[in-house]
Amino acid sequence: MDRTNICKNIIQSIKDYIMDPVKLEPHRAEKHFVRKRKLTLLHVIIYLLYSSKASMFQNLSRIRDELSALSFPDVSKQALSKARQFINPSLFKELYYLSVDLFYKQIPSRKLWNGYHLFAVDGSRIELPNSQSTFDFFGEMSSFPDPDRRYTMALASIIYDVLDDYIVHASIHKFLSSERAAALEHLKVLEDMGIHTDSIIIFDRGYYSEDMFRYCVEHGYFCVLRLKECLNLSKKCSGDTISVLPGSKKEGTSDLSIRGIEVVLDDGGREYLATNLFDPAITKDMFKELYFQRWPVELKYKELKSRFAMEEFSGATATSIIQEFYINMLLSNLVSLIKNDADEEIDITSKSSNKFRYQANRAFIIGRIKIIFPKILCDLSE
Repeated sequence: MDRTNICKNIIQSIKDYIMDPVKLEPHRAEKHFVRKRKLTLLHVIIYLLYSSKASMFQNLSRIRDELSALSFPDVSKQALSKARQFINPSLFKELYYLSVDLFYKQIPSRKLWNGYHLFAVDGSRIELPNSQSTFDFFGEMSSFPDPDRRYTMALASIIYDVLDDYIVHASIHKFLSSERAAALEHLKVLEDMGIHTDSIIIFDRGYYSEDMFRYCVEHGYFCVLRLKECLNLSKKCSGDTISVLPGSKKEGTSDLSIRGIEVVLDDGGREYLATNLFDPAITKDMFKELYFQRWPVELKYKELKSRFAMEEFSGATATSIIQEFYINMLLSNLVSLIKNDADEEIDITSKSSNKFRYQANRAFIIGRIKIIFPKILCDLSE
């Protein structure tokens, strides 16, 4: 099954989900959306999936014009803002999970790097609107040298299928949460999905710890972790060396071998990597290429923050922020499916001798999916 058809199946499954009152029941606040009112649960869901970063007035005007079959009622901005607070963000998390589960169940073959699946873990700080709700949920901070200035941020963390361009799991946390704890949550999701075998997990600096390395080994992962230069393990790296991570009888752990790789960069700088990948087919020189396979996860955050305007929230409560976070994850995956299929079609049909590879315009696809997706849910697509 090609990715376009997988995308269609995902959207159909989402449509079936939001049209099923039984499935929606756990996601609404108690005693809300139970009586017949002008603004229904479905109205609010479609609005949130449809709304752009324009003003609420503009979004309401557009949704009434472009989604006429939805019969969106004439309600105030205040009523809509209040109504969305009674929808648990777990609904949009569940819709995002649908996009992940169906992709890995229906994709006929996954892309490989020298026989391995590649995943990259990374976190990013997200700017949030200041409100009492965000202060209470995500934590309140003050700035130096102006301690009276209050602000808050969140930690976003994702594990990204580098070769198949797919966000497998995403989470949003308090600003001071542990990136390692978020990473462990991602790894457990891979295990639950059964897609962690023959996989290499690539981590940036800050993720290495003996516990993290031991977890990867004991749970059947291959891992590549960039080391901070100040670590003793980094100082032991000289070319391609083997070190031992001693076990503890008290904790019932055994000794583990660690392969330390010194990577010389083009500018003469050096990076140090720790790995449990002892495959002789993966030589020392290949680790430079392998580590830089994580770069697309950085580009994914750039896309989320610029193209999807992930930090431009339309609501200022913790509920609104988490809702929009998972909506963006879902839309990103739908865009990836369409773009990858379009790129494959371009590769097949292109006969150009140009040394640069042609690709589908991702910005155009993002714009189109934001418009077409809610129309399909309302049976208004062309």
